[in-house]
Amino acid sequence: MRTIKLLGLLLFGCMFTFNMQSQEESRYQRYLIHMDPVKPSMQTEYEKTATDFAKMCKDNNYAHSWMTLATEDNKYHYISPMKNFAELDVNSMSSLREKVGAEDFDKVFEDFDKCYDKHSDYVISLDKELSYMPDGMQTMIEGENYRENTLYYFAPSNSDKAVEVAQAFKKFYTDNNIGTHYRLYRSGFGTDGTFFLVAVAAKDAMDMERKSAEARKIMGPKGQELFANLNKILLKTETVRGWMRPDLSYMASK
Repeated sequence: MRTIKLLGLLLFGCMFTFNMQSQEESRYQRYLIHMDPVKPSMQTEYEKTATDFAKMCKDNNYAHSWMTLATEDNKYHYISPMKNFAELDVNSMSSLREKVGAEDFDKVFEDFDKCYDKHSDYVISLDKELSYMPDGMQTMIEGENYRENTLYYFAPSNSDKAVEVAQAFKKFYTDNNIGTHYRLYRSGFGTDGTFFLVAVAAKDAMDMERKSAEARKIMGPKGQELFANLNKILLKTETVRGWMRPDLSYMASK
């Protein structure tokens, strides 16, 4: 894993009023995602290095937190909450490197670099209004580390229609008190295409199938109508499954 300094974001000016900014901040939570596509032959060594790095951060009271999602396609996604885009222009690990020492710090990233040929960074935003979390907004749910993330791609010109469809789904789920909860994320800076990502948590794959079956049973003909409207604007869908990895994550002390 490597933190990349992203440049060229100073085009984001003060285009909105303070009230609009406050409303946006209350509705959205942005996340910087760093993704490492790990070679299958290097997975064991990679996880050892990731574990060592998380320990290094803990031992040195590193100030920034992240959650780790490991997906079935051998990709490791490091999910860091953002306050604003200005954070992307700062090397947040420089203080950690100074504290640990350049030699030990650089050795960790040399070990990471052996495990993949490339990596990438992008930003997505949790849309709290389009998410269905009746028990409260949570990204890490106790006892439910399994994830099924479905990406629904659409043309940018259909963004308003996509929002209308998402609102219709949430209303139906809310009105029928459906037990499958989900969080909806919007694509953002650096993503490949325009999409809504719908994340569902479960105990494991069997529990996920149980939840899905219960939701399908409740939805019935109305669900078919909702999905028909969704399909009208879709370019493609993609489903990614995996596990949240608390052992490879790091939560800074407050």
